[in-house]
Amino acid sequence: MAGNSYVTASRKKILEFLKNNSDRTVTAADIDAYLKQSGGEVNITTVYRYLDKLVKDGSVLKYVAEKGSQTVYQYVEQGQQCERHLHLKCVRCGRIIHLDCTFMDEISNHILNDHGFVLQCRNSILYGTCRACAGKDGNAAKE
Repeated sequence: MAGNSYVTASRKKILEFLKNNSDRTVTAADIDAYLKQSGGEVNITTVYRYLDKLVKDGSVLKYVAEKGSQTVYQYVEQGQQCERHLHLKCVRCGRIIHLDCTFMDEISNHILNDHGFVLQCRNSILYGTCRACAGKDGNAAKE
């Protein structure tokens, strides 16, 4: 019985961390560090298992890492329809922007009609520099 409440408390802390950082992606190591800092230590395998469950439930997006990078996760609100739009990630601050606008219909139709390709958006990221970071350095927008 005590084990179940421990898992429940750990899961609540993991979910809390994900929700508080929903504007960016996080790694399992970020979650692990948060848990240790807040006094609750959990086996990293438990963190990965819970993240996998949240991915299957649709409340967390999993972005598979590039070679040499860690896989990252992002909490998404119910009904955000991430399968219908692309995601923009700032290479400087890590912020994720959901490209949830009418432009997605235009680009999806173009790619389908002109290239015969159905776009899979759910875990798709375009990398660049956000407006805030570009403003800090005039050259950032050109990266």
